[in-house]
Amino acid sequence: MRRARAVRAANSNIATGRSHSRFAHSTAAAVVPRGCETLSAPSEPLALANDALARGDFLAAYDIAVSALGEGGADRRLDYCATLALARMGDTQLALELYEQCGLATSDDDDLRSLRGRLKKDLAEAALPDEQPQLFAEASDAYRMVYERKGGYFPAINAATTALLAGDEAAAQALAREIFEDPDIVTPHGYYAMATAAEALLLLGRSHDAFEAMQRAVACEDADVGSRASTFRQMMLIARVVPERAEAIAPLLELLRPAPVIFFAGHMFIEDAAIEAGLVRRIEEALDELSPDIAYGALACGADILIAEAILRRGLELNIVLPFEREDFLIQSVRPGGQGWVARFETCLDQAARVSFATDMEFIGDPNLFRFGSSVAMGLAQMRAQHLRTHAVQLAILQSNDGISPAGTASDVDLWTRLGHRTRIIEPGAIDRRLDRPPELARSGEASRVEHSIIFADFAGFSALSEAALPVFASSILGRIGAVLDRYGDAVLYRNSWGDALYAVVSTPSVAAELVLDLQRELRDMPQELKNCTDHCGMRIGVHHGPIYRAWDAVMQRPSFFGTEVTRTARIEPVTPTGEVYATEAFAAMLALEPEQTFGTHYVGRIKLAKGYGELAMYKLSRLAAPSCK
Repeated sequence: MRRARAVRAANSNIATGRSHSRFAHSTAAAVVPRGCETLSAPSEPLALANDALARGDFLAAYDIAVSALGEGGADRRLDYCATLALARMGDTQLALELYEQCGLATSDDDDLRSLRGRLKKDLAEAALPDEQPQLFAEASDAYRMVYERKGGYFPAINAATTALLAGDEAAAQALAREIFEDPDIVTPHGYYAMATAAEALLLLGRSHDAFEAMQRAVACEDADVGSRASTFRQMMLIARVVPERAEAIAPLLELLRPAPVIFFAGHMFIEDAAIEAGLVRRIEEALDELSPDIAYGALACGADILIAEAILRRGLELNIVLPFEREDFLIQSVRPGGQGWVARFETCLDQAARVSFATDMEFIGDPNLFRFGSSVAMGLAQMRAQHLRTHAVQLAILQSNDGISPAGTASDVDLWTRLGHRTRIIEPGAIDRRLDRPPELARSGEASRVEHSIIFADFAGFSALSEAALPVFASSILGRIGAVLDRYGDAVLYRNSWGDALYAVVSTPSVAAELVLDLQRELRDMPQELKNCTDHCGMRIGVHHGPIYRAWDAVMQRPSFFGTEVTRTARIEPVTPTGEVYATEAFAAMLALEPEQTFGTHYVGRIKLAKGYGELAMYKLSRLAAPSCK
């Protein structure tokens, strides 16, 4: 129980949380495979980060490591953990920056030095086809240097595989044969040793023996989610770069394929032991069929809590995403089904690996907050699935005759299926949905609630501009900003500027992402008069997505948008590096729901916002490169 609380404290709350700068005090660390062993874990943070890596929760691993370092820790293994977490999320460039910043390349620990080979391999994977052989060769050299200094099958197998990927099959097979002289491989114990033997057999062309060895590997007690996902990625990479090996690799991929991540939802209903017993059996059957390791959802009375309890009974990872403030959620979504659900809610909450809030605001009588919370939870499930190179499945307890309303289970199922994702529906039977709901909250004023993306930007160094440079700024910078906004037409719902600042409201996250990246591209080249204002002059942009108010502005004589989420977004841009776009986790989650993934969201950690406005998990936004032709 103490571990669950500690993990939750280190993990991110979408709305609030802990702080550090971009790489905080940057030091990384964690579990380095040394045969079937791992480095010892002398501290609680390292053990927790280690556990998060094993579960495939790379966000948590990064946060735990960086948080510990920010509180005065100094452990190269925590540096390693943070860097490896970024690498496993696919954020190679950020991982390389952190690797260099931490000085891991100069470490005397060869295990830490070997991480350079991993990052070179990741660079090669993302490179153009004609650039890949050289980069894979450099990765192989980095691993081989560690192997020749220290030995060990971990650097040896990676040196061998990257040699194959570089086109040097002779070197790959020579190293593979040497691996079978290692005593830890002759008599392998544990996942890493057995998976290494399987990979070496594959390189030697012994596909049947490789399959049998991998079967033994995945049956090991330490064959955790993170380890299997890493090996799965390695096999996928070999199959893609060396297509003549794809047929032999296909059976291995089926053994290693990560389990789906599930997003769960369902009807609220009144406690009834007999009805619950039958429904629990159907939930267990669905979980047997889906075989997930990880689940995301809310924790309302009825279906949500039954699924959460089933997840916890199986020892799986439960991630709770509440749509708004906790006490209001209890009032609106737990107590109406009966007081007994409250204790079960608290138990699930206490045992969850992570508890997040789509927004930390009060309910204020806005039913759309439920839809927003579900969307964020769906997006987080999709993001986790992407990190593990698997897929997400919705598990929904839904009555077949339930109509689609603006918010609720039917709405969640409709959205999920329209996005092209798989849903497993359980018919709940005769549940009693006559809840003892609290009185409706009256909403004052004429403002309406809407859900849109919010943009704030300013020009770092503006205050240092000379008087003569201000007209240049107005025409060149503000002029370009206006031209970009014009290109997006009616999708820009609101725009305003004062001095060097921009505030805009945009219809959807995907349009907002395209717009802010266009802004940074347009403003990359500045007039000479603006380049020398400070050492780091340029635009910095923060973007968020959430529920806001829309009302008539009697001063401006036009519609305007305001609210807590607007104020929060305004505090992001001052802590964003010049030339970058920082996005909140809610915004990143909404982008993850898009059927076509055209934007990259690269985790940079928990950032302290300006003016003491708390902290948020932040992501650097980028445009994904189009897939290369091969």
